[in-house]
Amino acid sequence: MDKLKIGVITNTFGIKGELKIKSFTDFSEERFAKNNVVELFCNNEYKKMTVLSCKEHKGMLIVQFKGYENINDVECFKGAELFINKEDLHQLKEGEYYFFQLQGLTVVDESGDSIGVCLRVEEGMAHNLLRVEKPDGTTCLIPFNPHFILRVDLGKKLIQVRVIAGLI
Repeated sequence: MDKLKIGVITNTFGIKGELKIKSFTDFSEERFAKNNVVELFCNNEYKKMTVLSCKEHKGMLIVQFKGYENINDVECFKGAELFINKEDLHQLKEGEYYFFQLQGLTVVDESGDSIGVCLRVEEGMAHNLLRVEKPDGTTCLIPFNPHFILRVDLGKKLIQVRVIAGLI
């Protein structure tokens, strides 16, 4: 079963077993809703954790899990990653993609000539950016917006982009 990382525990918070979590999901409110189950990867094993409470504080999530209500119980979780099963992902609207779906896709220009491979999606101030590794090993950034992205075909593992002077 494939898993998708949705966050990482950065530190403890207070003395009641709460944890500071850097979230990697657009659905934090749902993923960390009370009684929702996530999987914590710690000491080379996955452990199912049930959310007791969640709130936002200074851009981080403060989460407490059932059965872990003391700082001494959660100190060992610092640096641990949180996952869900990929089968639990939301269906996205047409033209929307999860970042992981775009990784590894071949990026081509309007003529179908290869530009490179999408290494990852980076969050930018105005819009997301595709980090593309070109055949010579250098990388370039392509804005992920309709002006530049002509087509994404997950089946063919292809992203077709409009290239303008200075883009790549």
